[in-house]
Amino acid sequence: MIMEESEEVSEAIIEDRTWKRCLDRIVQNILLASGLAGFAIGMIITTYFPLSEQEKFYIGFPGEILMRMFQMVSIPLIVTAVVSCISEAVDIPTKMARNVAVYFVLTTLASVAIGLILVVMMKPGVVSVTEDEKKPSIVYVLLDVASNMVPQNLVQACFQQYQTDRLEMEIHTVEPNSSVETLHTEVRMVGNYVEGANILGLTVCSLTFGMVLKGMGERGRIILNVLSIINQITKHVVNWILCYLPVGLLFLITRYVVEVLDLDRLYALGNFLAVVFLGLIIHAAIVLPIVYLLSVRRNPWVVFRGVYPALWTALLTSSSSATLPQTFHCCEQRISINRRITCLMLPIATNVSLNGTVLYEVVAAVFIAQLSDINLELRQLFTLGVTSAISTLKAVGIPATGVATTFFVLSAVGLPAMEAAILVVVNWLLDRCNTVVNVWGSCIAVAIINQLSRDEMEKQGANRRRTASSGAERHAQDAEIPSSSQTFESIESFHSVSEAYTD
Repeated sequence: MIMEESEEVSEAIIEDRTWKRCLDRIVQNILLASGLAGFAIGMIITTYFPLSEQEKFYIGFPGEILMRMFQMVSIPLIVTAVVSCISEAVDIPTKMARNVAVYFVLTTLASVAIGLILVVMMKPGVVSVTEDEKKPSIVYVLLDVASNMVPQNLVQACFQQYQTDRLEMEIHTVEPNSSVETLHTEVRMVGNYVEGANILGLTVCSLTFGMVLKGMGERGRIILNVLSIINQITKHVVNWILCYLPVGLLFLITRYVVEVLDLDRLYALGNFLAVVFLGLIIHAAIVLPIVYLLSVRRNPWVVFRGVYPALWTALLTSSSSATLPQTFHCCEQRISINRRITCLMLPIATNVSLNGTVLYEVVAAVFIAQLSDINLELRQLFTLGVTSAISTLKAVGIPATGVATTFFVLSAVGLPAMEAAILVVVNWLLDRCNTVVNVWGSCIAVAIINQLSRDEMEKQGANRRRTASSGAERHAQDAEIPSSSQTFESIESFHSVSEAYTD
């Protein structure tokens, strides 16, 4: 029954996303044109019209309004996204659900880890070398992570987070037996609240709140529906913001080119492209095939050869939704995956298996921090990974997902978003590569679930055939055995005939 409903839902999803694909392409082209226009205007102003600091501020003010808009919706979108994910959970057979959850969590963590390791080691955004400040030990960093996971005040968590600072204090002491005053330095760890939303604490509280409401059944269904509606409203507000995005982006890039763009930053942008490409290659060519090989003990090359047309379509269209029909065809016809598995899993994987996009967002956020000479601690890197995964997950239905999600992540963690404007120029290329990795991850997920759930699917098929055969036997027996009314009528006629014969 679940599989039949999933087939109908998958067909409806494909039809419903046709207009969204067209809107997404239009928005991406407009943003690319806006970015190029802003770059050209900025170069012209820099060359022929030197501006004062006040005039530069006026040029960048529309872009500042855009950043404030994204900051306004970032917290509601993330909080309601986590809760709505719990409420929208699909009822899948237990073993299959466990396999699906393990795969998506592991591959997402792998993409985040690859992105963070590469961008921290290669430092593509480091333009000038600065001395590193002394930071608290790893123990205090982990304690800060644990403290932020349980915020004291949810309202305060929307704009402040807990942090332990390392302070060196000069202590004057006087020895008891002498009047000599000594001076020595003492290091103390002082905890305080700093500016910046506690995304980690809000995520944990939202996840706990959603699970409790889900377990309450019908009593909690009302609040879950309300939060899901708020999430949809927030997405509509984001769509309105995207109408202003080309204008704000034009002024944002213009101000960026006028103020800070130089050859060093262009070189850093090239290094950023190299890091993202390297991360995508490692994840797609090494991590995902190894996961498939270890899970089912089969050659991943067979899957790649079967779904290659879908990957090529993803590269050309830059949309997982647009590639979905081709993905269905490749999985069912070329690698012989059960249709019930594809109808159930591919729509889910298209919205959840976004490893390429998550990797890009993580690298982009750390790259912007490096360009701004901000040294990120382990706690902040951990928060960046969580925020990128959640923002990417719930921004699937939003046009220009890559650009919008980058601004969401930077606004949520308090990083300067003006530097991210230059990424729009290269986003059209990276978005295509991200989509290829996303589709490849979805195909690997479906292939793994098809192999691991084969026994379960055969058992369900045998139960369905057994039920159908028992129903047919009962129907045949009912046809052979006369009904009680017919028996009663035959007995009545027999008695009437016997009485007439006796008379």
